Amino acid sequence: MDTKSLNPMFTARSVVLIGASSNPGKWGYVMLKNLINGGFTGNIYPVNPEAEELLGKKVYKTLEDVPETPDLAIIVVPPKAVLASVQACTDKGIKAAVCITAGFAELGEEGSRLQDEMVRTARAKGMVMVGPNCNGIMSPWEKLYVDFPSFHVPPGSIALVCQSGGIVDGLARKAMIKGLGCSLCVASGNEADLHMEDYLAYLADDLRTSVILCYIEGFKDAERFYRIVREVTKKKPVVAYKAGKTQAGAKAAMSHTASIAGSDEVFEGICKQTGILRAQNLHQLFNLGTAFMNQPLPKGQRIGIITAGGGWGVMAADECVSLGLDMAKLSDETIKKLDAFLPAWWNRGNPVDLVAGSGPDDVLRVVEMVLASPDVDGVIYIGLMPALKFTREELLHRGATGAAWGDALIRASVEVVRHLRSLAGKYDKPVVVASEHLISSAEQEVRTLHAIGQSGNVCYEMPYEAAEVMAALVSYGKWVNAGN
Repeated sequence: MDTKSLNPMFTARSVVLIGASSNPGKWGYVMLKNLINGGFTGNIYPVNPEAEELLGKKVYKTLEDVPETPDLAIIVVPPKAVLASVQACTDKGIKAAVCITAGFAELGEEGSRLQDEMVRTARAKGMVMVGPNCNGIMSPWEKLYVDFPSFHVPPGSIALVCQSGGIVDGLARKAMIKGLGCSLCVASGNEADLHMEDYLAYLADDLRTSVILCYIEGFKDAERFYRIVREVTKKKPVVAYKAGKTQAGAKAAMSHTASIAGSDEVFEGICKQTGILRAQNLHQLFNLGTAFMNQPLPKGQRIGIITAGGGWGVMAADECVSLGLDMAKLSDETIKKLDAFLPAWWNRGNPVDLVAGSGPDDVLRVVEMVLASPDVDGVIYIGLMPALKFTREELLHRGATGAAWGDALIRASVEVVRHLRSLAGKYDKPVVVASEHLISSAEQEVRTLHAIGQSGNVCYEMPYEAAEVMAALVSYGKWVNAGN
C-alpha cells in the first residue's frame, strides 16, 4: 500500500457525514458538533434525507447531492445501510472513509460476510477505510476531530493507534492533562481494510510525529506487521501494549474487535526482533512514549542519579539495576569537582544525595558535572524542590493556596526543567526528571505539571517511572545504534 493513499483521510480539506442526526443523543449529531467545534476550516456536508439544516450547516438528502467530491466520508448509519453508503462513496470518487458503525465481524459469521463485502467494494475503487466498529480519528494539526468525546486534544508529536476507541481517547485526554499534544489519533476498530501496520507505515514518514504509541489486541497478518514495523522502528520509536494475554482476554478481544490475540510469547519475540518497546500497562505506555519527545538517546547504559532525598535515590538505584542498567562509577576527578562546592558531608558516590545546604545554583552545577563525566551515559534527576529559585517576595507567599504562590511554583519549575533539557542537549545525553511536589497544593501540582508539559518537557512522579523511562531510552538507543 502506498502510504500517500491515507493523506485524504488525515489531511482532509472537505468532509461528508453520512448519517448526520438532529438527535443530540446520537453519534450522527455529536460527531458533527465535534467536527464543527474543533475548528475544522474545510467544507462540512451533513447527509440526512429528512433534515434541511443541522448546527448551521446545510443538509443534503443524498451523497449525490453534495456539490463536490469530499476528501473524507464519515459513515454513521445502521449496519444494514453501511454497504450501500460505501458504494455511494466509491461512486462519488471519495478516497477515504471512517466507518463508525458496529455490528460486523465482531458479532460472527454474518457480520463478517457483510464486512468483507464492504471492503471489496471500497478497494475496487481505491478507497481506504478506518473501522468499522471504531470511535473515529483525530488529526489535531488539521483541526480534524472525527471522534465521539467532546474534547479536542491539541497538536503535538505523540501519535496514538489503538484497537479501542476508549483507550485512544483516554490516552489523548491524559496527554491534554499533562500539557502535551498529539500528532494523530486513530481508533482502528475491526481493521477490516486498514490494519495497525498501515498506520505505522504512514506515521513513520510523518514529520510531526516523534513517537508512536499502540494498543494492540491482535493481528490480521502478523507476518506483515512484523515486516513493516521492523522498518518503522529504524525511523522512530514504537511503544506498544498488547492485551489478550490470557484466555479470557483473548476471548474478549475477539468479541470486541474480532482480533485474534495470538500467543503472548510470540508477541514478545516480535518486540525483541523489531525494536518495539513493550509496555506492561497503559500508564507505562504513556510514560515511555513521552520520553521520546525530546530526549537524546544514550550511547550506553551507565546511569548517574542525583536525588534530593536519600530514600528516593536508593529506590531509583534498585530499579535501574533491576532493569539491566549500570550505576555509573564517578571518577576521582568528578568527585573532586563536586567536593569544591558541596557540603563536606555529602556521600561522595552515585546516587549523589543533595544533602541540606545545597542551593539551587549548586544543584544544577551537580547535574552538569555528573552529566559531563565521560563515565556517565545519562542522568536521572529526582526532586525539583532544591533546584527551584524564588524571589524574596514570592517566598512570602510560600504554602498559600492563592494564585501568587501557584504562579511562582509554575515559573520556577518550568525554568528548572528547561535548564535540564538544555543540559541534555549540550552533552547529548538524556536527563530524566521525577519529583514529588511537597511545597504545592494538589491544585498547584496539577497546574505545574501541565505547564511543564506545555513547555515541551515531562516530569514523572516516582523513581521507578524515571528508571523505566531511562531503560526504554537505552534499549531503543541500542536498537538504533545496532543498525537494524
